[in-house]
Amino acid sequence: MINRYIKYSFAIITLLIILSISCDSDTPTIPETRLLEPIAEIDLSSILSEPSGIVYNSLSNSFYIISDTLPKIFEIDLTGNLLKSVQVNANDLEGITLSKNFDTIYVVEESDNLVTSFLLNGTKINSYSVDVSTNSTNGLEGITIDANNYFYVLNEKLPRYLVKLHNEVEISRTEITAADDLSDVCYDSVLDCLWIISDESEKILKVTKSGSVISEWQIPFSKGEGITLVNNKIYVVQDSNAKMYIFNKPNS
Repeated sequence: MINRYIKYSFAIITLLIILSISCDSDTPTIPETRLLEPIAEIDLSSILSEPSGIVYNSLSNSFYIISDTLPKIFEIDLTGNLLKSVQVNANDLEGITLSKNFDTIYVVEESDNLVTSFLLNGTKINSYSVDVSTNSTNGLEGITIDANNYFYVLNEKLPRYLVKLHNEVEISRTEITAADDLSDVCYDSVLDCLWIISDESEKILKVTKSGSVISEWQIPFSKGEGITLVNNKIYVVQDSNAKMYIFNKPNS
């Protein structure tokens, strides 16, 4: 009888171990939060105020940055020098990304919940609505595009949604609960995942494309409003002091 009990207990324990190992990688877990310190900072205040989004153009080796106070797109080099700026027909700009061939700029307009596209010279191509926000002050905040031309758009909060789109059609929406708000998102082509920054929680999150949190890091400031990747570096623009902070991209 005792031997049968021992064998039964061993079988149960073995089954639990197997189940824990074989869990899908997309299953939500509680990641360890670590501190991520910037290795450098660049003052952009002579170029623009309140930067709200950033994207890297590997073709020109430059950044495109937007501000929620000006209807302009600013191009700067990696050391923060202004290369040019173009006026655009848009309002309340909060996120920016580029097409895969770098000939089209996409932005989100928070108050109107719009995704809008432009040529590099600022000529407007199109706008369409992404109707997820419950008020105009907590609307669309970030946008990025993956290797398969799927768009990922953030709603800041109320609710905090990651919305997946293709050809202007919503594919899915997932609530991100690991941060108090969602400020910007960028696609990682090396790891095939997304990086999200939160202004209010002072966090950077690494998430799957379906929205499950893989890892998270605290950063030593609030008002981080834009995030992009350049090789093994993360670049963040801060709204309040118009600075760009550079971080080493974490390995895990």
